[in-house]
Amino acid sequence: MKIITAPHPSLRQKAVAVKTVDKKLQFFINDLQSTLLHQSDPPGVGLAAPQVDKKYRIFCTLIAKEPRVFINPVINKASEAKILGENPQDKDYQLEGCLSIPQIYGPVPRSEWISLEYDVVVDQKLQRKSESFSNFPARVIQHELDHLNGILFTDYLLQYDLPAYQIGQGEKLLEIEDRKILEIF
Repeated sequence: MKIITAPHPSLRQKAVAVKTVDKKLQFFINDLQSTLLHQSDPPGVGLAAPQVDKKYRIFCTLIAKEPRVFINPVINKASEAKILGENPQDKDYQLEGCLSIPQIYGPVPRSEWISLEYDVVVDQKLQRKSESFSNFPARVIQHELDHLNGILFTDYLLQYDLPAYQIGQGEKLLEIEDRKILEIF
């Protein structure tokens, strides 16, 4: 599947809840997972349906090499305290990036932990589950859930006046001085 990039209008639309499971939906889920698994330049850890120009409330993740699918996800609890990715000058920095906004990265305030309700497909039907996530998995899920609501990570960089970085020569991250670049997304 082709991953669309900003400023494509589908990235700003709210996705629609999945109500029934059919072969078309199952093929889509398989294709979405396959697209994420085979994404290599750069590799990704999450991919939402709007990023492939579909309005389903579905995203998949690939954390610790474990592929997961989340249908109709809703955060029902989250830590009040927000944490940012680490400083890019540190060797263990954790800036967010996005397959739909290539080459741009930034620190995004996210809840350290979340409790999520979501559906999975079991015997051709949707089955509701609940699970808690923390740290990096929680960050990835919040990022992908934003995609289902038409929100991009660059929105937070603008809202909170946070720095944005792009990859420069030798893979070094360089701060983006002209903030107007972020407004086109």
